[in-house]
Amino acid sequence: MRQIFKNCQSSTNITSSIMGPDNHIKARNVKGDYAVLVIQAVLMMTAIALISSSVHCKNVKPCELQTALDFIYLKYSTHPCKYNAIKEMSSGFLGLGIILLCWNAILFLLTMCICWWKFGEKKQIIAVLILYIIIIIGTFAIFIVNLEKYIRFMKEREAQRDVDYIQLENEMMSALEQNFRSDNTSSNDLKSSAWNRFFIEHNCCAVHDVMGTTNDFDNTPWCTTSGSCQDTSSQIPRTCCKDVTLNNYTSAPSTCHASVNSGTYKPNCMDQVRKRSVKNIDEYQLGILSLSLLFSMILQILEVTIMTVLLFLPCCGCKNEK
Repeated sequence: MRQIFKNCQSSTNITSSIMGPDNHIKARNVKGDYAVLVIQAVLMMTAIALISSSVHCKNVKPCELQTALDFIYLKYSTHPCKYNAIKEMSSGFLGLGIILLCWNAILFLLTMCICWWKFGEKKQIIAVLILYIIIIIGTFAIFIVNLEKYIRFMKEREAQRDVDYIQLENEMMSALEQNFRSDNTSSNDLKSSAWNRFFIEHNCCAVHDVMGTTNDFDNTPWCTTSGSCQDTSSQIPRTCCKDVTLNNYTSAPSTCHASVNSGTYKPNCMDQVRKRSVKNIDEYQLGILSLSLLFSMILQILEVTIMTVLLFLPCCGCKNEK
């Protein structure tokens, strides 16, 4: 890098001694190229930070609430994770980061080539002008994409997407009434088996508190069509009884699942669901993503500004030579 800048400076000195009155234009051109090289190098580092944070957001694990709801195959109308929209946007951020890195790496090499050129012949000046125009147009186009993604990102980050627990409660109740067909964890019915495992793993029962023999299971196929509830040997699933595990729930006391005596069964599952975290992306990762997008736009504006100035300096030099 130092050698490149030395070459740029030596090019300036040689040009100054040869070109006479126009040497100040050539010197300013090389200084501008020097500044652009620095900006492009910093832009490449910014692009790497953007790529890294985008990959993290893309591969982030589901939030605790989503994991719990997916376990029982619940089809929720609104996503339970707070920053899910940003996670879905992360592929776009990743693509932008890769484009930024590749584009500025190419520009960096081209700018180094410019430092080696001597500005005297009109053909060389025209070639440099065309190159400057391409750089300005390309960088400005990427800036527009960057700006659009930054605005969308900030809107999603600032949006307060609180979980509608009333709606979620209704959705859970509907899913229970449609899918609960057996109190057996090894049932061939995957959804019914999932509910039973959910009751054991989350130490809860039903959606609302069980108040007695009349409860959330009354309208399920387990009670209305076929099952131990339908034949009245159970009023709540054996998996709802306190202290049972996957290995011993079949031996649950009848005072729990049949008589539904107070204190023998678990509390409702809705309270357990409310305790689950809705965050799936750390705030510091969002900060890195935000700064990467913002800083890259600032650098792109500087780069386009400098390139625009350099674009007109050779033209001025051509007029002076005439």
